[in-house]
Amino acid sequence: MYVYVYDQYQGGREGRRTTERLARRCAEMYIMEERLRVGTVSSEILRTPKGKPYFKEVPVEFSVSHTGSLWVCAMDTEPVGIDVQAFRKCRQVKIAKRFYTPDEQEYAAAMGEAGFFQIWTRKEAYVKYTGEGLTSDMKFFSTLKNDSVSFVDFDIRENVKGSCCMKEKRELWIRNLI
Repeated sequence: MYVYVYDQYQGGREGRRTTERLARRCAEMYIMEERLRVGTVSSEILRTPKGKPYFKEVPVEFSVSHTGSLWVCAMDTEPVGIDVQAFRKCRQVKIAKRFYTPDEQEYAAAMGEAGFFQIWTRKEAYVKYTGEGLTSDMKFFSTLKNDSVSFVDFDIRENVKGSCCMKEKRELWIRNLI
């Protein structure tokens, strides 16, 4: 699985268009690196009824996330979810009680800020993997005791946690977009 990183992302009104342009670029790089014979990347990115993006005619799965100017995209031939989050001030205990299972709350309390954001990125990566999005009840599943999926956690920058969710654990290959 490849994770592509772009350091100059600017969201705002053009955020979705920029994301789609970058996702197409990542797909082209992924297809080339994996030597897939799938033709060219469709300029059209469609969305499932719950918002999960996919390419109309290219059998490549992808997931995107951003925090500040950092934008990431995971690409694979199997379903994948990715999330990144810069550490920031928030009501961690209150958020954990609302969205985390008891074992995740304990983990976050023991591991501090890094543990809190690790669980958060796993939660978001999981709902992107399933295609349910943030509309699903995030407290009903534990990212620490889940045998149906695997997580690969990474630190993409200082004070920025990231997680990928996939069916079976695989190595991540990180590539920078220029």
